[in-house]
Amino acid sequence: MPHSSLSAILTSHSRRYPLLQARDVYKLVHQGVFGPGHIIASAAGARRALATECRLQNAECRRRNGGEEDLLEPIDPENRFVRVNLRPMLRMKGEGGKRKDREGGADAEWLVSALVESARRVKGDPEQMKRRLAAAVRWCRKNLPRQAVELERMAARAEESGFPAFHHSPAYARAYRPAYRVVLSDCLKARVSGRAG
Repeated sequence: MPHSSLSAILTSHSRRYPLLQARDVYKLVHQGVFGPGHIIASAAGARRALATECRLQNAECRRRNGGEEDLLEPIDPENRFVRVNLRPMLRMKGEGGKRKDREGGADAEWLVSALVESARRVKGDPEQMKRRLAAAVRWCRKNLPRQAVELERMAARAEESGFPAFHHSPAYARAYRPAYRVVLSDCLKARVSGRAG
């Protein structure tokens, strides 16, 4: 479902992920501006990485009960990008799908195609990143005051370095075990129409 503002996106993510830290806010904003480009070198590399992660997440799905995740999570106010969460994708495949599919085989090719196409089409705009980070800092001051100063520092350092991508914070990674891919929404319409949570 589309959100109308960065504030709505951040509020939604902070409710879903209460341990959200400044680094995670930065990552969310970065993905909503630059998309997946920083990790997609080639289709073959994207395919190998996805297959490996799907095998790991398939095992994770068997260990975990509950903790429902939506297949798609909006990450920018223009609804250009979404995170495609891998565990719900694997659960859907497991409902009658082949073993090969559940391990990230043939049926994951649609996601590889979406990743490659997204990386090809998106360059990202540093000025937009700067504006969105400033808005995220304002949001943090009201909603996550302990994270606001750190996010402001990160934004200043990142601007000097050309806004690099960062990993999730250790607290977020431990608590939520994020496993997703960022793609342009319009690359998924035919494949996942009606499956967003």
